[in-house]
Amino acid sequence: MPDRTTARRTVLEGVAAGWSGALFGSGIGVVSELSEWLESRAVTVGTGLERRRPATQEVTVVPESTVLFEAEPPREFEPGDVEWDGDGEPGGRGAPLALDYEYAAGVPAAFRTFESTGTHEVTAIDPDSGELRADWTVRVDDDGALAPTVDLSVDPGEDERIGVDDTVELTATASTRDGRLDRLIWVEGQNMTVPEVSDLEGEQDSVTLAPERPGWMSAGYPTTAIAVSEIGLLSEPASVDGPEIRPPLAIEIVETNDPVPAGGTLEVVAEVENVGDMMMVGDTTQELEFVVGEDPTVVDAATVAVDWPETERVTFAFETYPVEHDDRFPVRVVGADDADERIVEVFARDATGLDVSIQGTNAPVDAGDRLEVTARVENVGNQPISRDVELVVGHDPQLVDSVSVALEAGERGTVSLGYETYPAAQTTAFPVVVDTGDDADERTIRVIGTGD
Repeated sequence: MPDRTTARRTVLEGVAAGWSGALFGSGIGVVSELSEWLESRAVTVGTGLERRRPATQEVTVVPESTVLFEAEPPREFEPGDVEWDGDGEPGGRGAPLALDYEYAAGVPAAFRTFESTGTHEVTAIDPDSGELRADWTVRVDDDGALAPTVDLSVDPGEDERIGVDDTVELTATASTRDGRLDRLIWVEGQNMTVPEVSDLEGEQDSVTLAPERPGWMSAGYPTTAIAVSEIGLLSEPASVDGPEIRPPLAIEIVETNDPVPAGGTLEVVAEVENVGDMMMVGDTTQELEFVVGEDPTVVDAATVAVDWPETERVTFAFETYPVEHDDRFPVRVVGADDADERIVEVFARDATGLDVSIQGTNAPVDAGDRLEVTARVENVGNQPISRDVELVVGHDPQLVDSVSVALEAGERGTVSLGYETYPAAQTTAFPVVVDTGDDADERTIRVIGTGD
């Protein structure tokens, strides 16, 4: 007799990695949860193997029919405990492995396909006793019962793109002209396991499967539905691919340049990580939005494509409003599946103020030649301003030039400053500073000596 413990462990590992891992995400705790679930499906009855499906000893079906056989075991049942013998080809009509179906349904089961007319026998045997058995006779005739049919749809549709936390609903509609419907077998296409067996009633019925997570669909695999009639006849399988599942990106703000002066540029650096898994096949492209304020406003955006398991940094920026009072407000980086938020600070400037930024120099210059410095100045206050802008040079600072500027509130301008350098024999490097009294900017320049 086969090693039932090894067989059960092998299938458990396959189901945990393929079905439960894909369906519920992380595999942590899956095996224990699955074991508890399997225990709840265990069947304990009286003595003897009994027919469960088909309930009658004899059925008549048309050629090329596949029939599901189920037995009631004489004791608590483990998948693979009952052996099957007799006629018909195992499997058929897209049926899953019998062992996988047993784990899902909680009863001993077998699938048999009967191609041609005639009379066939199928037997379920308890290998521990060798005598406990359940028998069926299958007559195959052109006038026999027809298999049910099933249609399968998915919402959202196959042409849509969704996230891993979005709900996917698979709806199967089955019907039969001979007898009544009994159940519907769901088969996931990644590992061909059975995530669910649903009850059906009457001659026509619909049932919906809504996985907690898209699971196998995120790896690009289809879902299959197979209807079963009350005498065990299987429909042709119906399959659907499902929507494209977007790999999730985790977002974390890791750096900002705040506090910044009112009217200055705020920069925010976000780290974006693909936290999906290696089996996900969806497009990794996402657009991220940079949102600021209590009344959220999108002020910047970036498109990223981050493969698993990589991480990418993205910088966002916007020019703050020239407020007259210090301010604190939230900034957020928002993606399709995640977002992160920081509180940043903007400090108000004085009522008057002249900012300066050196734009360029003509350095290096030869000793004795004129050094020229160009700077941009900006009135960042709320009043007109008139001010001298000075050029200071050297390690022992000396004022060498100045120019007067007059700017309206918020106005910018450019100034040029310079002086004749000393004709020193040696090459030297020293700082030059443009100073407005409110602000200053510095560069280090080089003067090439006359002896070099």
